Amino acid sequence: MALEGNLRDFGILEVIQLLGQQGKSGVLRIWDTGGEQRQIFLCEGRVSHATTSRKEGRDLLGERLAKTGIVSRYDFEQALDIQKESGRYLGEILVEREMADETAVLNALYTQIHEIIYEVFKMGEGKFKFEMLPMNQFPSLCVNLSAEEVMLNILRMVDEWPEISRRLPPPDMIVQHTGTLEEHDITLPEDHDVVYRLVDGKRTVNQISDLSVLGKFATLEVLGDLLESGYITTVAAKKTDGDVVQTRTPTLLTQQPARRTSRGIGIVILALMLAVASFVGFQPSVFVNDLQRLVAVPEPYIERIRHERILRGYALFALEENRAPHDLNELVSIGILTKDDVR
Repeated sequence: MALEGNLRDFGILEVIQLLGQQGKSGVLRIWDTGGEQRQIFLCEGRVSHATTSRKEGRDLLGERLAKTGIVSRYDFEQALDIQKESGRYLGEILVEREMADETAVLNALYTQIHEIIYEVFKMGEGKFKFEMLPMNQFPSLCVNLSAEEVMLNILRMVDEWPEISRRLPPPDMIVQHTGTLEEHDITLPEDHDVVYRLVDGKRTVNQISDLSVLGKFATLEVLGDLLESGYITTVAAKKTDGDVVQTRTPTLLTQQPARRTSRGIGIVILALMLAVASFVGFQPSVFVNDLQRLVAVPEPYIERIRHERILRGYALFALEENRAPHDLNELVSIGILTKDDVR
């Protein structure tokens, strides 16, 4: 299957959806304008792995595991040497040599897949090319995500980022505990506790997100919750050349440019179309012909967040249950939507 083009014309989610619906196995390579390459692996239409060619030549997954202490720095360096000699994927080496727990590596890989695809989603321009691969060239250690699940997760990240960004201090701001949790003996959910333990009154928002095994997006989301709940507070911005930085600077997850943001409605409609397709049978020719019409809908995105969340909830339910929900309350009861979403 020869599939290549530019992200100006087709967004990454549309391409992944097409490959997923056709059950393709191979690697989707994306090059940004600076030449950095990202690779998204699909096995029989399901997203299984993602890597990126950082300029410093270090393995992104391994760096994350080493920073969070899941893998020792010594083992990480040893695994890198083995990787250079064998050409194998680092995650496989770490698990095979018992340098890291398989579940921890898979969790980190799950996070990496979404962060890489989110990065590509934000790119206004870049080339992509899909290449078929024989099964023996696929990573043996991989996750198994449907294209629809990945698409909805990325859309949720786009949906929620403006609100998360609003609640966050600048990325170079130091945060510390307020003592409220300890004073009232409050127990946090596991993901919140992971982030809370990284707050020490010395680390900045960016440093905490870099160290967290949850990944940048989820960590920043939790930090926003902890700040809003009063469990942590800001201390001061990290000083540079003797001056306190006062202005907000972009983080990894900056908001979409206006041109890309306007495509949100079209992609949501695409999700609904795919949900309907699960009942009536998918027709690739119709899908391809309608792509550009779908992504050009010019409605404001952020103003329709709640409405879109409900639409995607319907789509996700239909994809998972192979039927339409009886009403919105059914989506609330199983956790796809919240009461605030349907109020």
